[in-house]
Amino acid sequence: MKKTEQSIKKLFMKPLSSTRGGAFYNAFPYPTKISPEAIAIYIASATKPGEKILDAFSGSGSTGIAALLSEYPTKKMITTAMALGIKPTWGSRNAVLYEIGTYATFATRTLTNRLKAKDYSIAVKSFIEKAKELVGGYYFAKSPNGSSGTIRYAIWTEFLVCPECGAEIDYFTNGTSRNPATFKKSVECHHCRKTCSVDEMTFATEEYYDKLLKRTISRKKRKLAWIYGTSKGENWDRAATTEDEAFIRKLENEFVPNELPREIKWGDLHRAGYHYGITHLHHFYTIRNYRVMSALWELAGTYPEREADALKLLLLSYNGAHCTLMTRVVAKHNAKDFVLTSAQSGVLYISKLPVEKNILLGLQRKAKPFEECYKMLENCHGTIEIRNVSSTKMIELDKSIDFVFTDPPFGDYIPYAEVNQINELWLPKVTERSEEVIISNAQQKNEDNYRDMLTKVFREINRVATDDCSIAMVFHAAKASIWGTFADAVKSAGLEIEQSSFLDKTQASFKQVVSKTAVQGDPIFLLKKSESGKTVIINEELILRQVVADNPHETEIEQRHCYSLYIGKCMENGISVQRDAVQVYEYIRNLREAETL
Repeated sequence: MKKTEQSIKKLFMKPLSSTRGGAFYNAFPYPTKISPEAIAIYIASATKPGEKILDAFSGSGSTGIAALLSEYPTKKMITTAMALGIKPTWGSRNAVLYEIGTYATFATRTLTNRLKAKDYSIAVKSFIEKAKELVGGYYFAKSPNGSSGTIRYAIWTEFLVCPECGAEIDYFTNGTSRNPATFKKSVECHHCRKTCSVDEMTFATEEYYDKLLKRTISRKKRKLAWIYGTSKGENWDRAATTEDEAFIRKLENEFVPNELPREIKWGDLHRAGYHYGITHLHHFYTIRNYRVMSALWELAGTYPEREADALKLLLLSYNGAHCTLMTRVVAKHNAKDFVLTSAQSGVLYISKLPVEKNILLGLQRKAKPFEECYKMLENCHGTIEIRNVSSTKMIELDKSIDFVFTDPPFGDYIPYAEVNQINELWLPKVTERSEEVIISNAQQKNEDNYRDMLTKVFREINRVATDDCSIAMVFHAAKASIWGTFADAVKSAGLEIEQSSFLDKTQASFKQVVSKTAVQGDPIFLLKKSESGKTVIINEELILRQVVADNPHETEIEQRHCYSLYIGKCMENGISVQRDAVQVYEYIRNLREAETL
């Protein structure tokens, strides 16, 4: 057995923390499920310097960045490897990345273009200064005592319609309270005094002339409700005034668009309620923030190409999560005021209280992690080949890849092409959805289509991989049927699972937080080319019993870990996964109840 093979197998014996956080995590709005630093440990354990790494679903390019980082490991990477008892061979590697997403490809190319951190810093400083002169006045507001100030962010409110009398009710004023911050489940109509459930009330609409579409359309009725600002270093907040509303009307009246409207291609994420009237990109913004984004995008294009791309990436990295109506506030237990937060990842949700952030302030904060990223990569010698095409047909020669690290789409988990169009519509083109490997009602792709597309990619991986190539694959699902589809694709491609582990994540995604069927820690598998059929000496029931017996399962997170381990052991032994996550959690609850009798 080769030394690298021993190292990668040893690494799989313990869960590796995905080390979320740090510069790369903070730079992107849709971060990968495992950080480049963690992937670099896998790469340095499985390969030698100079060898070639493949990622067939590269997303924002973490595997490529990891290949570069393996030349100059951070202190945290070195200490993590030592704690795991492995000795990676650090040094320069080369990477080949396949990704159909245009935003993800743009992000990877831009971040790995070897722009010097110093040049990036100079460009950002110049950009921010020019941006303040250009649109800084858009965020002007007076403090409660009348002094000049700057908006940090503003809460907008929808209007609800009383089902009894048809009166329009300001949701912020009537449906919320502060100190403590609360979202009320019911409101009293100020006209007829009837108490109504918020969930059962419809929203008010209004007609307006859309200058980009050049026609009158209908939208949800919203107005400014509360403004948070700063004056001479002092933060303040107050109710929106007629003066604030007049400025918004002025921005709308003076708007002279110099671009064509960009249509949203709706799919599985469209909801008739909170997406009412949203058909084009500009509908996701307040008039103020759309005008700011348009002006800043045009300004970024005036810089030299590498700096221009870096500035556009900075804009896009902040855009999806912070610039649109999807930004929101939440009410935390006993908090005196609402807490500002970003858009929910993986969805296109707009709340009844959308938030308008000051984009200029956000960009200044966002620029620092990117500067750190450029600094870490600017002197790396490895090469990255980025292919913005489907990985169902690769151009690499047979047996030319030394290690594969990839993270296939998780069935119907997140429709990335639909989500990412909020950023991609600012770029020259959007993702070609016909090539998206996904289960999607909107795209008319079922589990069979998903399995067939996965199989094509896995066969290509088999073809280009050397005979002794290790293949590390992250996969996540809460449904047994999706695991069966994944297992079928692996087997049909001539691969087999040799070992399993899971990524010990410290921060869950939005869907993992709210879902009762979520899995804690994405399973990660070590695959190789099939040599012969496995002899099954254990069944699915015994695997589940053993996993539960060997691991704590008192807390919800521990139960989620048990499901990941159960999946891994089934896949290692070539046994069909029989249970969804919710069924395993029910099994554990029943077992605990039996133990207490």
